[in-house]
Amino acid sequence: MIRVVVLVDNESRNHRLKGAYGLSLYIEYETTYLVFDTGPSSDLLQLNAEALNVDMELIDGVIVSHIHSDHVGGMPYIGWVSPYTKVYIPYDSLLSLGRTARSHGLVPVEVSEWMNPWPSVYVSKPVSGPPWEHFLVIEDSGRLVVFSGCMHPGVAKTLSEISTYFEDKRIYGVIGGFHLANAPKKHVLKAIDSLVYTYGVRKVVPLHCSGELFKSILSKEYPDIYVEAGVGATVEF
Repeated sequence: MIRVVVLVDNESRNHRLKGAYGLSLYIEYETTYLVFDTGPSSDLLQLNAEALNVDMELIDGVIVSHIHSDHVGGMPYIGWVSPYTKVYIPYDSLLSLGRTARSHGLVPVEVSEWMNPWPSVYVSKPVSGPPWEHFLVIEDSGRLVVFSGCMHPGVAKTLSEISTYFEDKRIYGVIGGFHLANAPKKHVLKAIDSLVYTYGVRKVVPLHCSGELFKSILSKEYPDIYVEAGVGATVEF
């Protein structure tokens, strides 16, 4: 089982937690503990992590999907509570984001190809959006769960890359940003078609930049697939 806690998202439905434009997910899979993206600031990440009783000292690694500030701002906090942790950073960001990571006591690892840092846990090759963006993929009992920061390359391009790499494995779930907040309806419908029909995804958890139209159509037309979430939510795959 994969357990995900939403640490940072645009929306919070809990008065103890703060929402802000950005994304950060805490992930537990067997004996591996990860943070996917770090939100826009250390103060926000610390506030929500502590309120949710997430112990950042125990994490095995951090995956930063792309270089935008609303996904990288919490790195100083992680460096403070969990120094020497490896941070998997986007392609061509070693001199910028890598320098920032090192300055806060973290160990940057630039992603240029598919990687398998932990058992059944993968980081995809960089996919061009722009910007370059990579994705976290966890394989559990032959099923794949995809973690997306913003999915700048688009749903079809992203899932094609992942599906091609894993060949016979099924993409069961996708959680994170879908970059459809300002997309016209025809693009939103095309993305949903890719998810539901082309790849047969059975669980979709839209966060951050996914857009209200995307969430509205998905929740009404495919209620068995759609999962509503925000800061403080726990999602299991």
